[in-house]
Amino acid sequence: MPIPRTHLKTEADLTQERSLSPGVRSLLHALQGSFEAGRQALLRVRQASNMGLKEGVISFRPETTALRKRDWKVAPPPESLLERRVELIGGASRQDLVTGLNTGARSYIADLWDLCAGDGWSVWRAHRNLGRAARLDLAYLPTDGGRIRINPSSTVRLMVSPRPMAVEETTHARGAEAVSATCFDLALLMTDCAPALVERLGGMYLYVRDVRSQEEARWWAGLFHALEERFSLPTGTIRATVMVDSVPGALQAEEILFELAQHSAGLSFDPQAYAADHIALFHDRGHAVMPDRESIGLQCSFLRSLSLHLIGVCHRRGCHAIGAPSFVLPPLEPDRVKADYLAMLADKEREAVDGHDGTLVVHPDTVNAAVMEFNKSMPRSHQLEFQRTDTISAGDLVLPPTGEITVESLVGMIRMALRALVQHRTGKGRVIQGGRLHDRSSLRLALRILWQWLHSEKGVVTATGLEIHAELIGYLVRKESGKLFVQEPPEIQAYAGDAADRLLALIMGDEVPVEPL
Repeated sequence: MPIPRTHLKTEADLTQERSLSPGVRSLLHALQGSFEAGRQALLRVRQASNMGLKEGVISFRPETTALRKRDWKVAPPPESLLERRVELIGGASRQDLVTGLNTGARSYIADLWDLCAGDGWSVWRAHRNLGRAARLDLAYLPTDGGRIRINPSSTVRLMVSPRPMAVEETTHARGAEAVSATCFDLALLMTDCAPALVERLGGMYLYVRDVRSQEEARWWAGLFHALEERFSLPTGTIRATVMVDSVPGALQAEEILFELAQHSAGLSFDPQAYAADHIALFHDRGHAVMPDRESIGLQCSFLRSLSLHLIGVCHRRGCHAIGAPSFVLPPLEPDRVKADYLAMLADKEREAVDGHDGTLVVHPDTVNAAVMEFNKSMPRSHQLEFQRTDTISAGDLVLPPTGEITVESLVGMIRMALRALVQHRTGKGRVIQGGRLHDRSSLRLALRILWQWLHSEKGVVTATGLEIHAELIGYLVRKESGKLFVQEPPEIQAYAGDAADRLLALIMGDEVPVEPL
């Protein structure tokens, strides 16, 4: 059910402000007519694929063995995309875009899904900001006064992550029929941003989430080709880095690259989304449970295997392998560096040594630190020539991590989830809690770990043997809901009560929870 935002403009108030131009409407109508039936069919196929994995059929795709053994490469990266040492990912507010394009990062990725509120007005405002950011014509007013704008000589690439193919855009529905959020985003991006970005950067560069199969990659490739034809652009003007965020996507990484071919910019991965997908697939009562969220780091079993697997696949096929995003916040006092910040630096150094061609960070003040770690081990602009020889099995990609379950992590996840649900009501797409920035994937992982601990016979606090049961969860959710927002305005406190109800319904339900944003 949609969440009301009483302090924001209503949908009716904004109808005229965000009416689509005739050109965008025509393009969206054409994309829907050509790609919607295929999208719906692919989403139905996902269910059958997931059932096979849940039943223990964990393998690389047998019918594409010959494809994986053949010698082929994707189109080489364009010159303007050769170096990707550190890429900053964030939202699409004015401040996000101005700050991102003024950093020393190689790219700024405006994420319209994981780091952006998903309501109609927030998405529409994000697109308006992106159109101006593409032309380097955007500014914001900081709270302490003044006006900060994008440096007109900025060399930071603007990249965009559109919403995934499973998401629907209801604000601009055609009658009773919702439209694909992917097609909606790309119709606006190609109309408002592509002309300036192609002229300045030489292409339209995207990050694509939730691609789970060869057939889904083929759908994306067809969409890109249709857009290039529509705008009379050379093949390969649109390049996409696929964010591997699911077990099926990891098992078909080579097939995904093969289908994207002329439109591939390589692969990256989202550790939190990947762990959350693992829980969705493997959650029987007797199955091993995830340990504390904080212990699911890049050194744990399946994430380490995934990282090495993607480097091997990408370099064998001639494209970039980009490391995982870091959500650790920089220290407020430089002389008091916390352990998790040092662990983040170690992760970045290891990514460079392993052979990644770049990495992702989420906070502007961590860009320079990540650049320094890559500079130590990657003197050239990339490492495409470096070939890994690891033998990574399909089983390695799903081997669950081990570790403790603690009350501290239990409470921390509840706090983060409550903050996310409350802040979403105010149009914010991310949360700061416990020294980290949290996005949609982080919320999804927290919800699923809490759900798994509650529903599994192995959901027991390691140190004390305390069983994680419904009464305990209910008590902690109500207690933290009251504490976190006690000094907030009455409106926010009311949101907190609603958030507690929603959180309990998700954690205690029979089905694996999906974040309600």
